[in-house]
Amino acid sequence: MYQSGFQELLGEFLLEARERADEVEALLLRLRSGDAEAVQTALAQAKRELHTLKGNSGMMGFSELQQLTHRMEDRVEDLDLETPDLTGLLGDLDELRRGLETIGNTVTDAVAAEEEVAPASPDEAAKVEEPTVTSWETAGSVRVPFSKIDQLVELQAETLIFRNRLLDAIHQGQALLSTNAPQQGDFLHRLASAWEEVEIAQQALGKTLNLLQEQVMDLSLVPLQGLFRSLRRVVHDESVREGKKVELEIYGGETPIDKTLLETAAEALGHLVRNAVNHGIESPEDRLRAGKSEVGVVRLRGTLEGNQVWIEVSDDGAGIDTSDLKEQIGLTPSPHEEDEFAFLFEEGVSSRKSADLGAGRGVGLSAVKKTVERQSGRIEVRSEPGEGTSFALRLPVTASILRSLVVQTDGEDYAIPLAAVTETLRTDPAQVHRVNHSRVLRWRGRVVSVLDLGETFETAEAGDRDGFLVIIEVNGRYRALAIDEIAGIHDIVVKGLDHIVGTPTGISGSTILGDGRVIMILDPAALANLSPSLGAHER
Repeated sequence: MYQSGFQELLGEFLLEARERADEVEALLLRLRSGDAEAVQTALAQAKRELHTLKGNSGMMGFSELQQLTHRMEDRVEDLDLETPDLTGLLGDLDELRRGLETIGNTVTDAVAAEEEVAPASPDEAAKVEEPTVTSWETAGSVRVPFSKIDQLVELQAETLIFRNRLLDAIHQGQALLSTNAPQQGDFLHRLASAWEEVEIAQQALGKTLNLLQEQVMDLSLVPLQGLFRSLRRVVHDESVREGKKVELEIYGGETPIDKTLLETAAEALGHLVRNAVNHGIESPEDRLRAGKSEVGVVRLRGTLEGNQVWIEVSDDGAGIDTSDLKEQIGLTPSPHEEDEFAFLFEEGVSSRKSADLGAGRGVGLSAVKKTVERQSGRIEVRSEPGEGTSFALRLPVTASILRSLVVQTDGEDYAIPLAAVTETLRTDPAQVHRVNHSRVLRWRGRVVSVLDLGETFETAEAGDRDGFLVIIEVNGRYRALAIDEIAGIHDIVVKGLDHIVGTPTGISGSTILGDGRVIMILDPAALANLSPSLGAHER
């Protein structure tokens, strides 16, 4: 039987062992830095971490892990610090992580089996475990299971929905009172005063909930440092495979991001860092001929700007000669392109003539773009031939609460993520024209195609819509959305779509309005790239 005390101890062991494994990896990779003092410091600390891992494994009775870490200690002692070969040690680390994962899965399955045989009593099942305080309690930190954070975030999201419903009810009551007040005398006057008190209470509740929202969302944020550090291994492995010398520099690791978006960031950064090593950084010989250091540099930088996280992956490599690359892949350069690097994200585009383990089939950047845009993010590119390349990701800090513009078309409401909205304006017939059966807008020196939401979702009647236009922008591509009304800006709770609905084009999720209605959240990336449909009267 796995008693709760042992479960807690095992959980602490696994969590600490994973952290120590990550730390050992980071320390080992520092041994290639060339700084003698830094190498000796890293070596001594790696030995201490391994010794602790060995002792803890033995204390828990995991003899295989104990023997593995003992072997790693021996490997560290035998390292040639002039030209350290880390292949064996890094392989041992991978084996260690697999062992920890196996232990965790085995115990989880055993506990689940026991719970099926002997279910907990009702009193035990309402019980909430206290967060486990770690040895770094003095720093004001605790380890909280992600499951509890998820529950807290969900509870806060539901509270926000109820606040919106209360606000909607107040507005309806005030509208009724303003209509009937002249006929009802003192009763309605007193009722109006009561409504004012309700509104005051709602405003106070709103302020409190805003503070709660900030604190709750802060709990679900994790620093980018852990992800950044894990990419050191990627840089090491890829540079060894490519026969290159590459260092990774990290800045802004303390920048926070929602843990639900961390997977998106990890997938995107994995592609971009590999790209930087495989495609960006030149061979040592080519770098020396170009007057550069034979050691290339990849930089990771995280910054927080408002409610968005910027993550930049840059290198000091050869840069991108777009004309030469287009000629290689058979594309004709165009002098009128708004974004000269947009073609890089098309599937099948690659500077490699053949595929290998690291790169070469032209799907990496395409996958990055799709992954980022699914989370209402964007990616930008800057490059100078001979100087290097920079890819910048922009992602929302949090994925569960979304500031949106709510609009109405043909009696249907939709939410547009505010980050994609550039401008709203009334439709001016003098600025809207028809070109090849589609409408276009002359706007700020640009010609922007118009997408009628009613036509897109097949709710429109015959005739051009003459209400409002919402200009959205995604990765330099603009689109004007034709709508009837603008309902205002709201903080909405993002809900997924039921699997029965599938994934309709132009829709990324759903939310619940204050009056209880479910509306769709639009996908700006899909709408910006969607071909304008014919009007309902032209089908």
